[in-house]
Amino acid sequence: MKKVFTLATAMLCLFTLTACKPAVQEFSGSGITISLTEEFIEKEVIQAPFYLESTRHIFMGMRESKTDLTGINIHTLTEYIEAVMENGGVTAEVSTYDEGDVLFMYAYYTKTVSEVQYGYMLLVMEGANYFYTMNFGCLQKNLEASKSQYLEWAATIVIE
Repeated sequence: MKKVFTLATAMLCLFTLTACKPAVQEFSGSGITISLTEEFIEKEVIQAPFYLESTRHIFMGMRESKTDLTGINIHTLTEYIEAVMENGGVTAEVSTYDEGDVLFMYAYYTKTVSEVQYGYMLLVMEGANYFYTMNFGCLQKNLEASKSQYLEWAATIVIE
């Protein structure tokens, strides 16, 4: 009887743990498609035309015409991330992710907004006609623990 109870308890724990993992959901907007979890919802905000939010993370994205950026001497992804960071007052080390068909440049940084400290992962991608700027964000105290998740989510991004 004790073995049956132990087995039943173990199975219940297993089902409880696997049932808690949120399902993957695909979101699209502004030429960006990303796979996150069903915990995210899309919202309309002034800061970005494509904005997703969960209780612990945000994702925002926008695109800019390469034709328009050529007028201000931005032709490459490197030039683009440098301009985005300069425009946002961000100083951070830039890294490149290049695996399979996914290529983007990214940097981690922090900002204080309304006396609350936030941590972000800025990433930029280049499409045929647009450069894309995207940010993942969370409370600064959670950034270090979120970095691998952000990279995993970023690797699912498909742009036009």
